[in-house]
Amino acid sequence: MYSQRRVFDWESQKQFARASCDFNPIHVDVSAARRTHTGGPIVHGIHSLLWVLDCAAKAGIATEGASNLKVQFLQPVYVGDEVEVEITRPTPDLLRARMLLDGEEVVAVVCSFNGPRRALLKVPPHGNCTPPPQRPTELSLSEMAGLRGCLSFASATAQLDTLFPHAARVFGSHRVAALAYSSCVVGMVVPGLHSMYSGLEVSLCDDNTTPPDGLVFAVDSIVERFRLVRIAVGARGLRGSLETVSRMPPVRQHGIARVMSVVPTGEFRNCTALIVGGSRGLGELTAKIIAAGGGHPIITYATGKHEADRLADELMLAGAKCTTLTYDVRHPAASQLAALETSPKQLYYFATPPIFRRKAGIFDDRRFAEFNTFYVSGFFDLVQACLRSGSQGLRAFYPSSTALDERPATMTEYSMAKAAAEVLCADLSRFVPEVQILVRRLPRLPTDQTNSVVPVKTPDALDVLLPIVRAMQAETAI
Repeated sequence: MYSQRRVFDWESQKQFARASCDFNPIHVDVSAARRTHTGGPIVHGIHSLLWVLDCAAKAGIATEGASNLKVQFLQPVYVGDEVEVEITRPTPDLLRARMLLDGEEVVAVVCSFNGPRRALLKVPPHGNCTPPPQRPTELSLSEMAGLRGCLSFASATAQLDTLFPHAARVFGSHRVAALAYSSCVVGMVVPGLHSMYSGLEVSLCDDNTTPPDGLVFAVDSIVERFRLVRIAVGARGLRGSLETVSRMPPVRQHGIARVMSVVPTGEFRNCTALIVGGSRGLGELTAKIIAAGGGHPIITYATGKHEADRLADELMLAGAKCTTLTYDVRHPAASQLAALETSPKQLYYFATPPIFRRKAGIFDDRRFAEFNTFYVSGFFDLVQACLRSGSQGLRAFYPSSTALDERPATMTEYSMAKAAAEVLCADLSRFVPEVQILVRRLPRLPTDQTNSVVPVKTPDALDVLLPIVRAMQAETAI
């Protein structure tokens, strides 16, 4: 067995994006990627595959005569992750490889040699080859049906030969380029912006019916219920199919006009509220509720400046007040709050790292430490800083979760940290007279973190949050 380790860093990520022309934001834009189910930028699946094939060729395990290739992208790999590949050739006609992250298989590869080519999808008719698009498309499932075309990869072959020289030598430059451009098809054309590449199966044949430097593609089938999209592909030297998923678009909270229609003017006047994590999700909607009622939300962001500025513009165009503030709960609170001109009387704490992430085993102490930083120590430090800044008493809202009751699989660390935070909130309210904390175990609400491939019915977040803001205002007024 051959094994090799590596880190997919930002430099290699950008190199592959340029070579494959796949600039989907989930791979290259930190701010946009955090609004997806992954919570951060992930490595192109085809990048990991070509690295595996390059390792196999360099080690002499992959030889000429490959006939079929099947790949599954099982779990996302984040930029900065260190992975390990294990490659075996159990028989002369079979190569198996798996890429591991923290011991968990994230990519599975099976390649056969000197065998019959499988009867895969027929290469569809196509027009002239076109350059890759500059931006990813954003299509509905109905718009994807029957979509076809041909992407030219002529300008990328030399660059890909440099990145994967051993794979190009053994499998052929045109096949390496065609595989790389399958990433462009998925990430930039169809499904496009909200895509997820889940696997491929291709026959490595001597097909000369396609353009010499182009990858032909056509949507073969769509399973609407699960948003599965299968794409037939063909190029000189290969043909087969790609398995993809069209993800649900990022969640959009109610606009300020809708919120104003249900919040009476002046209901939250004289309310100055610091909303940590207020640039998107439930924090964004809370800011709109307070602003719609005449209050002054101070929305914080750690990385989403563009989103915070866009929200502030929306509120101010509607005649409401709003202030934005850079704030990271992982750093001391006092110095970050120094820029505030007014001490907030209310605090809404929506800070959170990505919740639903890959892990091996039932408990990960690193993840637990991260959740504790966000949900426990970060909150405590902020409360202390607010009191020291001159607040004459502080009313805080702390959103807990029904996960403590339901205890879903893979969320042990999250549930433990939220339980610890509930104890902290109770004791702060008991032993610090200037602090009163309202804790609510919220159900699953529509946010980027809870967004899924299959639509899930959830309560309207406005119906859940408006009573909470009203309870906070009533208590503050006493």
